Amino acid sequence: MSAGDLRRLLCTQRIIVLCGAGGVGKTTTAAALGIAAARAGRRTLVLTIDPARRLAETMGLQESGPDPTPVSPERLFADGPRGPGCLDVWMLDPRAVFERMVHRLAPTPEAARAIVGHRLYRFLSELVAGVQEYAAAEALDGFLAEHRYELILLDTPPSRHALDFLDAPGRLARFLDTRIVALFVPEPRARGGRLWHGAQAVVDRVFSGIFGASFTRELRGFLGAFGGLFAGMRLHSERLRQQLASPDAAFLLVTSPEPSSLREAAWLRETLEARGLSFAGYVLNRSWAHDDVLAAPEALLEHTGGDRHAERAVAALSRLAATEQARSEAHRALLHHLTEHLPAGALAVAAPDTGAELEEFSGLVRLGDALTAG
Repeated sequence: MSAGDLRRLLCTQRIIVLCGAGGVGKTTTAAALGIAAARAGRRTLVLTIDPARRLAETMGLQESGPDPTPVSPERLFADGPRGPGCLDVWMLDPRAVFERMVHRLAPTPEAARAIVGHRLYRFLSELVAGVQEYAAAEALDGFLAEHRYELILLDTPPSRHALDFLDAPGRLARFLDTRIVALFVPEPRARGGRLWHGAQAVVDRVFSGIFGASFTRELRGFLGAFGGLFAGMRLHSERLRQQLASPDAAFLLVTSPEPSSLREAAWLRETLEARGLSFAGYVLNRSWAHDDVLAAPEALLEHTGGDRHAERAVAALSRLAATEQARSEAHRALLHHLTEHLPAGALAVAAPDTGAELEEFSGLVRLGDALTAG
């Protein structure tokens, strides 16, 4: 399938998740596709984990800002008339994401303020803040619930952790909802038997002896307040899983021509298919599959006039042309191989090796056009 199919994907899907090994240019690809979607008329959000400083500066991205950063229409449509689309970019801040979750799931604003204001909340939020996968899942679910954007592109953590965000909310909810944690939560006498309350009393004595009675009461109070979020966390974990398995979502695998990256992409594809998630296809990044190589440098010999230095220069160009030709043919063969083994409806496109062009926003625009225009 062609790059035109990638443009169709950008114009029809609500969620596109980009996965791949570290260092394959996944974040840059997400940014370029977000620009292409916005320029095609869609309200677009790119959620990224930790972009390189150069890319962040190119996108005008504020580091760990509390809200998505809008890309100005003047930059987005610098080469033509302004369209109806828009683009926001947000670098995931796990701490801010976690606090939003509390406010979204708490039964009342007062309950949310009580949890966030508790001194033990800082320790829990710092624990969760180290889990990028959880932040990715929670942020995606939150923005989907707001219906502010027509398309969300999620740049996942690298390599085999790329799909962990699917399970992260459920893992956290299950941990906090285990009977071990419940030992610290005050439970009405009517709900617990004598054995259960005896276990709670033992835990209370042990922790009071180690940390003091005051801290143990504080821990019980905090977990009791936080316990009201368990049902909501389980619910939105299941909701996100359903949304990602729906026809509105697609998973795009970004790889480079390197064998290790291709192996990771193959593993991710198998994992997606085993989970029943929509594999949209491959982006072969940093590719020479469509590059024009130096054509017949030997033709320059007729202009050298027998100058030995010029002839040596032409010979060097010929060797360079042969190297480029071999690489270009190898990458075309690789792209053909990826295309041959695609399921129905999936695509495989090559992204050029743009190098220093991406230091300018216009370079990302050109990359997005190259990916979607064929």
